[in-house]
Amino acid sequence: MESIVFAQKFPFSNIARDFLKGKGVSVDEIPETAIKRAALMVMRAFSSSTYSFDSLNPNNDALTAEIMAFPVAKMFVSSMNAPNIAEKFSVLIKNMCFSNLIDSNSPKDLCVLLADDFKIPYSIENEKEFTVKIPLMEYLKIYFADPESRLVNKSVSAGNVFLNLNDFARFLSEKAYSAVFDSLPIPSKSIPKSISLLSKSIESQLVNIEKKNFDFKLAGKIDPNLFPPCMSVLYSDQLGGKKLSYMGRLALASFLYQLGMSKTEMVTLFSKSPDYKKHIADYHINRIFEKQLSAPGCTKMFEYGLKIAACEKECKFKHPFRYYLSKLRIKNRIKNSKSAGEKNV
Repeated sequence: MESIVFAQKFPFSNIARDFLKGKGVSVDEIPETAIKRAALMVMRAFSSSTYSFDSLNPNNDALTAEIMAFPVAKMFVSSMNAPNIAEKFSVLIKNMCFSNLIDSNSPKDLCVLLADDFKIPYSIENEKEFTVKIPLMEYLKIYFADPESRLVNKSVSAGNVFLNLNDFARFLSEKAYSAVFDSLPIPSKSIPKSISLLSKSIESQLVNIEKKNFDFKLAGKIDPNLFPPCMSVLYSDQLGGKKLSYMGRLALASFLYQLGMSKTEMVTLFSKSPDYKKHIADYHINRIFEKQLSAPGCTKMFEYGLKIAACEKECKFKHPFRYYLSKLRIKNRIKNSKSAGEKNV
């Protein structure tokens, strides 16, 4: 396989790094095509979507731009404050790596090439069935981002792990995840100001798009436009990936529970926290549902430091839930009067 094709498929590899060094392209000379592909890569990572290079007969310029897009994407990610963006980007690369290995015309040869690039100490035990032997301690270096890679599901003997082709590809994809995740963030002094500014613009657009998408999913059930000022701020901050206080999260989650938000929707919302850990979020959300916790009243919100100036002007109720119900009644009253007027026309 040509090195440029290998570098495009595995842009985190040493071959890709050497290829770019050989090109001698400075950060200020990166083509617009590469910047656009990098932005697309980050957008797909942010939304947990897939990313692929779709060109059927790519020329060298297209392949080179794609290889350049990877370090630019890393600079974008490093300049962002979006929640879990480094992990999401690393997962994107891991999934892309696995697909490129398994979906190739010669997955065995490609796996061997990538393993050699990673300098992994391995041996092929069975050429026909392609069984690979890897030292146990080498296998344990991966982060096990993919549950399928866990050691409990593998054959282990005499200090070695034995992998079939599919498992070997997963292991290499996990190595890709580790390589990318460990390389982030890139020091800000190494990132050109133009890239940093562009990353902020991309981040702002992504946060707005995600907020609209999440609000759209709640349409007909929960209307964020009717939230009292205190809850509106908490909700917007949570959607934007800001780190809320423990009481802020508890107040918002219990308020949303009262409004009828499902566990799945709530987990999706709180997964945007910069310190999100699924098992911890699941525990606290399950506790709210089990104990049927209601949101704290306005007095408690004040004690927790969660009340804002706008509350004094807009809210005449003693509980956030009462505020929401009042606004909902007004909204429905207006909606019904409009419907009645249209019927009489």
